[in-house]
Amino acid sequence: MRRTNLIAIVLGALTLGSLVPDASADRRTWGGDRRDREERREDRRDRREERREDRRERREDRREWREDRRERRRAFRAPPALRVERYAPRRGYTWVSGRWDWNGYDWVWVGGRYERERAGYRWRPPTYELRGDEYIMVGGDWVVVDVGPTMAPPAIREERWERRNGYFWVKGHYEWRGNQWAWIPGHYERERSGYRYVEPRYEQRNGAWVTVQGSWVIN
Repeated sequence: MRRTNLIAIVLGALTLGSLVPDASADRRTWGGDRRDREERREDRRDRREERREDRRERREDRREWREDRRERRRAFRAPPALRVERYAPRRGYTWVSGRWDWNGYDWVWVGGRYERERAGYRWRPPTYELRGDEYIMVGGDWVVVDVGPTMAPPAIREERWERRNGYFWVKGHYEWRGNQWAWIPGHYERERSGYRYVEPRYEQRNGAWVTVQGSWVIN
């Protein structure tokens, strides 16, 4: 009986010992987990730095590409002479003459075309200007036109004048200035042999009154 109790005590101690955690093993496992976490954090930092470096390189590549494209867009030499194009007038249309376009490498000819007329606008042909070290196209678009007065000018004023030997009296006339008709007084001009003076007149064009200036013409 005593022997049986002794055996039971020994077996119980062994069982209890197996149930008690090994502190040294726990310390080894915890240290390994800590190193693994630090390694994972280091890997994440490395990957973030690589991604940042990749983004910097892509930004630099885009910047160089934009600068190269911008440089290629600049025209450092003058365009050739405009080509002569044949066209027939069309009622209600405006002929838009051809032009030279810079495509980033060379001047390319763009042929002329017809466009419908636009009331109150006129087509401004393109011109090329040297600004700094590159040629810039100016114009080539529709611009607003000052339609002018829609009311006829007042009656011509009576002016007193005397004949002068060798001089011609140019009568006064009205001109549209700002938003009203302004009177331009008459004056003397020297006669011109073989010429005659045509007085100013007024014409109605597209619903507006236009002053046709006086001028000397050959007899």
